[in-house]
Amino acid sequence: MIYGLYLSAQGAETQSRRLEVISNNLANAQTGAFKRDLALFQENRPFDLENQTGDDSLDGLNESTGGVTLAGVATDFSDGSLIQTGGIYDVAITGPGFLQVSDGQQQLLTRNGKLAVSANGELVTQDMGFHVLGDGGGPINIGSQEIEIATDGTIFEVSADGARSRASRLGLVTVDSTDGLEKVGNSFYRSAVTTRPAGAEAQLHQGFIESSGTQSVLETMQLIEASRAFETNVNMIKFQDEALGQLLQTVPRR
Repeated sequence: MIYGLYLSAQGAETQSRRLEVISNNLANAQTGAFKRDLALFQENRPFDLENQTGDDSLDGLNESTGGVTLAGVATDFSDGSLIQTGGIYDVAITGPGFLQVSDGQQQLLTRNGKLAVSANGELVTQDMGFHVLGDGGGPINIGSQEIEIATDGTIFEVSADGARSRASRLGLVTVDSTDGLEKVGNSFYRSAVTTRPAGAEAQLHQGFIESSGTQSVLETMQLIEASRAFETNVNMIKFQDEALGQLLQTVPRR
């Protein structure tokens, strides 16, 4: 009976963590370039088998499962669909690439290409005002109201007579493993691994932004599933607790 209580409590905790992950995905369904998280589970062996304790006298209990726990949370970095905005400062990335930005204290990575030009002519992220960095590591200054951004990140300023001149280039980078990226909110990442210039497989598309990787219908279905699993485990805890209480009442008192 106690073993069953333990498994039900473990299951309730696991589904609670899963609900947190799914809820965060749904909350960012409209966040540009957001990457959904996935709750990863692992099946455990019974405690006595795992730790080589106890004996085989528990009537097959050692052949039962040791329950399911959360092994970790992984991020799905698959490309999101492109949304056309027509904004001359908006860029969407396809392929394994990130923009480099700075909040003034540290460099961060992002795929959210919703950009703007600050009052002093510097290219910044529209939501947080972080400086967008060029391939040389410094901020990018925009001296023209009309610009063109090539697929490799090269920025051309366009004069009134249509003449184009190279102004700068966006610092498009990639990482060998996304496992070294830490989410810091608002589609920004802190990298614990070395970045390198992105290859030709990473391209920029002016006038577009990348949509959130969250599929609202799928996440809602998983939210309902996790909620029901959580409720089932809680009900099993109550049932076993009541059954254990009734059993104790039948034990003769001395």
